[in-house]
Amino acid sequence: MEGKMRSLLVVGTAPSLYVALAAAQALCDEFEVMLVNGAGAAVEAAQHLLAGHTDKAEEFVSARDKAFPLALPYRVHATFNERKGAQPPEAERPSVTDWWPQGRFSSGATSAGKAARIGLALEFERVILCGCPMDGSGYFPGESNGIPQLRACQRIGDPAKQTASTIRRYKTRMAELAAGEFKGRVFSMSGWTREVLGAPC
Repeated sequence: MEGKMRSLLVVGTAPSLYVALAAAQALCDEFEVMLVNGAGAAVEAAQHLLAGHTDKAEEFVSARDKAFPLALPYRVHATFNERKGAQPPEAERPSVTDWWPQGRFSSGATSAGKAARIGLALEFERVILCGCPMDGSGYFPGESNGIPQLRACQRIGDPAKQTASTIRRYKTRMAELAAGEFKGRVFSMSGWTREVLGAPC
């Protein structure tokens, strides 16, 4: 029965994340939560945190631990450039518990796409995006508190730091994934991603 599927709820940083997450939880009997980047400081109950920007892994963890000092232990995921050799030394990114090769897991469709690929590799039967609408709605209040946001950082919710061509590239890639490896396995609760990925049953 589909309601018994093991699901990963991937939580992004759009203002809709709280409503979307609550709605997705209501659909699932068995699920885990993966918070993406700054969403680590938005939701307390979670088993995973993805540092979609590996160089900010410690900042994402610090922001989460400051927001929720009593949160249960969680896994921290990040990617490494396998062309440069092994994963970074533990002293460089001590909070990261799970390393994934960038060439295989970077999707070209924002950090949410990377999170979805990791979720499928973790053998979740379906992945549901929550607060990842890719519709230009911006970020939840306080999303970047304590986390440096360099101008060169590609952030789809921030028009000041994104060109139209970058947004088109992200959307094109997500649409390709929706028609390919994500089809019938990755869904979305809202926005443009719900249009291309479909809503979960």
